[in-house]
Amino acid sequence: MTYYIDFIADYGEKTGIDDLAFSEVDRRLMEEFLVLNLPMPTVKNLSVHPFNTIETGFVVAQLAHNSKLGQNHIVYHNTAPRKDELAARTNNAGEFLAVAELPNGVRVIGVYGGYTFSFLDAKVYKVKCAIDGSQFRSRDVFPPCVASLAAHAGKPLIAWELLGEEVLMVPPVPENVICSIDGYGNIKTNAHLVGTARVAEINNIPMGLSTGTGIFSVPDGSLIAAPGSSGWNGRHFAEICLRGGSAAKAFHDPKPGDLVILK
Repeated sequence: MTYYIDFIADYGEKTGIDDLAFSEVDRRLMEEFLVLNLPMPTVKNLSVHPFNTIETGFVVAQLAHNSKLGQNHIVYHNTAPRKDELAARTNNAGEFLAVAELPNGVRVIGVYGGYTFSFLDAKVYKVKCAIDGSQFRSRDVFPPCVASLAAHAGKPLIAWELLGEEVLMVPPVPENVICSIDGYGNIKTNAHLVGTARVAEINNIPMGLSTGTGIFSVPDGSLIAAPGSSGWNGRHFAEICLRGGSAAKAFHDPKPGDLVILK
C-alpha cells in the first residue's frame, strides 16, 4: 500500500519546504510509520502565511476535495495561533487535534483553530491526543496519530480508536475575503461574482476591472475578476488577476483574510 501525505503548515513567511521545521516533521512521520510497520509515505510540504487559518483551511480543502487517492491520502496541517486562550498557557498547550473524512475518502487531520476545517464538506471530530507537551507539537505530539490514521485506511473512520466526539460548531468562513494568493500574484477569493463588477477594492485601494468567464478574457495588462482555477464540488472560486502582472502587488500585497469588495 502507498500512502500520500500533504503537509500544510505556517512555518516562516511562506519560506517553503526549505524551512528546517518541515524536514523535522517529515522525519518524525517516517519514524512513526516504521513503528507501525507501514510503508514509507510520500510527503509533500506546503507553506502558508503565519497564523493564517483562512489560507490553511482553503489550501487543505483544495487538496483534499480534488483528490482521487481515497483513504491512502492524508492531508495533515498545523496552523496553531493558540488564540483560543489568550492567557498564559501551561506546558505549551494549544488547540486540539481534529479529523474529518471527505466523501471521496480523503482524511484530514490537523489543529482545530480558527477556520482550518471551515472549508470542508464533512463532519469534524476531535482526536484523542494530548494538546500540550511541546512548543513543536506537529513534530513531537501529533505524528503518532497521523500514522495511526494511515494504518486505519480501509476501515470506517467511526471505528478508529482515537476518534473523539464530534465538533458541532465549526465556524463559517467570512464572506468576501481573500483565501489565497498564488505565485503569479493572482488573488483567490470567495467573493460572489454577481452581474458585472467594475471596481475591486482591497486594502482601501479601488481599481477598475472587468469581469469574464476566464482570467485571460481581457487584453494583456488588464485587471479581471473571473472564475479561477480553484474550487471543488462544482464551485469555482472568484479570482482577481492582472493579466501579465501581479494583482497582489497592484493592491499592495494583501493577505488571506483581507476583505474584498466588488462593485
